[in-house]
Amino acid sequence: MATDIYSGGAVAAAQSPAVTVAGSVFIPEVWEKELELAFKRKLVFGSLARDLSTGGQMKGDTVHIPMINEIASGTKKPEEAITWGTGASAVTENTLSIDQHTVAGVLIEDLLTAQSSYNLVSMYSNELGYSIALAIDDYIENALLDSCKSADGAINSIDLSGAITTTAEIESIFGAVWAHDPDPANWSLVVTPECYAGMANLASFGAGTQGAAIGAGFTTSGRLPSGTLMGSPVYISNNITTASTNMDNSSPGTDNQTAAGYCIHKTAINMAYSLKPRMQSEYSIDYLGTKMAADAVYGCKVINSSTDLQKRVFIFD
Repeated sequence: MATDIYSGGAVAAAQSPAVTVAGSVFIPEVWEKELELAFKRKLVFGSLARDLSTGGQMKGDTVHIPMINEIASGTKKPEEAITWGTGASAVTENTLSIDQHTVAGVLIEDLLTAQSSYNLVSMYSNELGYSIALAIDDYIENALLDSCKSADGAINSIDLSGAITTTAEIESIFGAVWAHDPDPANWSLVVTPECYAGMANLASFGAGTQGAAIGAGFTTSGRLPSGTLMGSPVYISNNITTASTNMDNSSPGTDNQTAAGYCIHKTAINMAYSLKPRMQSEYSIDYLGTKMAADAVYGCKVINSSTDLQKRVFIFD
């Protein structure tokens, strides 16, 4: 992977994609803590995932996720043994492959470090953490989008015409998702900025008035989640694929839709890391500067279905 050299003008900028460099005064341990904080702050889809990493990191490249069907119950009569049947369906599994390795790096010459009055550690660690988090969130969003594709077109699709602007649209969302799990805390909405703006401008809603139409602080908080809708947290993401996408994965079938967001159950996104985001550094005598690279090794499995009572991801369009 090529790197860019930040030289303060002494050496011309080089290749793409960009990789950042740090001067010899940086302490890798401090840098890595800054990186981790920035990484966690920037994750949206990743923050909704179940981390299946054993002890924080996985060995091997595959995680097996058992799928347990609903278990029948019965009545126990006094002085009668339990009847053990053999007709239950076999336990199936999903597999999660840890096959993604994302890298972001920088090289900062000593000249730039000596001339700078800025806190370069915080500045570059935030950029590196953001870069890794952005790649992971983009990867998860693609997996969410793929989970809603089928040979017959989009599954679990809720038509919002690109935004949530009416009470009827809110009712259509939760009327669909609560049939599968009626606890709103188990669902999260991740929407585009345009879709979020439509919710923020909703003038009439049974939970409040114009000033707090869909949850106190919905339009005033600068943090994520920015608010709640019917008890479910709402997040904004620029990583949602807003280009028209063919949701019919059969050929030559077409079902072009443009995603406005998702409603995601807490069990839908499963992540595993064999290497959590880390920072490594090396001094370069060639450029009289410090090379620094952040990377992570991970995988994701989105579990979704079009079967009643098993739907875990709904797509808004």
